Amino acid sequence: MKTGDKVIVPAEISGYGRDLRAMVTEIEKFAGAIFVTVIFTEPCPEACGRKGGVYHDFQLDLLPE
Repeated sequence: MKTGDKVIVPAEISGYGRDLRAMVTEIEKFAGAIFVTVIFTEPCPEACGRKGGVYHDFQLDLLPE
């Protein structure tokens, strides 16, 4: 996974009750884990353009290019 990749953030992680599309904006190591920051791109009024993050890159589903 790299910056700029398009991903699906599962509903359990997004907090918006459904899977959302997003773009990876930052990847960093934090306390032995990989923290991934995303910007939601899904046309969802509550989420579009907002930032989100997960502690493990394996929680995201990479979209095919």
